[in-house]
Amino acid sequence: PAVSAAGKTILITGGGSGIGPRIAEAFAIAGSKQIALLGRTKSTLEKTKSTLESTHSGLKVFIFVADITDASAVNAAFQGTRATFGPIDIFISNAAYLPDTVPLKDMAISDFAKGLTTNVVGNLITTQAFLATAAPSNAVLINVTTGAVHLPSMPNYSGYQTSKTAALKFFEAVQAENPMTTPFHFDDLDLPGHFMVWAASPEAAFLKGKVIWSNWDVDELKERKEELQGGDKLTMVLNGWPRKD
Repeated sequence: PAVSAAGKTILITGGGSGIGPRIAEAFAIAGSKQIALLGRTKSTLEKTKSTLESTHSGLKVFIFVADITDASAVNAAFQGTRATFGPIDIFISNAAYLPDTVPLKDMAISDFAKGLTTNVVGNLITTQAFLATAAPSNAVLINVTTGAVHLPSMPNYSGYQTSKTAALKFFEAVQAENPMTTPFHFDDLDLPGHFMVWAASPEAAFLKGKVIWSNWDVDELKERKEELQGGDKLTMVLNGWPRKD
């Protein structure tokens, strides 16, 4: 591939299922030989590890069974990755929780709270762990978000939209303090993995802090670099404020 991840240490949360394995596969194709996967289910993590290592010669996959809301387990995973592979170059924040899709009147308080705890507090825990173990230069954090954060409110998705919108604002704060974050949305399961390889490369540095979709054309994005970098394009803002006239 034109964009290389050779020599990079990658850590992916939600790494055992969904798009997590596809993300890991994309970075392996791009040349990474050091990938850590964090997830809640040991069997899916082991299956992903076996598949990746048998497919890519020389690849080492380190797995950790942990919930991202468990600070002790998360810190052990990040510290263990650094001890095994060295500082973490690229962190993919992929794990999330979808609360029950029911009307608000039927929503269990505990399930609504679990969405906030996982999607907001869990991201705080993993981000702090990453910042403590990240490579000293050119480290990259990519957050996988959802189109639900900017779509009109949808019936039965209050728990998910609320928690993921709060998470996006959290990552905007992370970006403001540590300008190396790129939230984006995914499409086909293979697409986000390969898109992340590009998003984590120097070519995409002009999009740090922006919300982007993985099905957008990379060449077109690069052509619009001057237009997109800086300012509030591709960010969550209150349109029309402040007034410019």
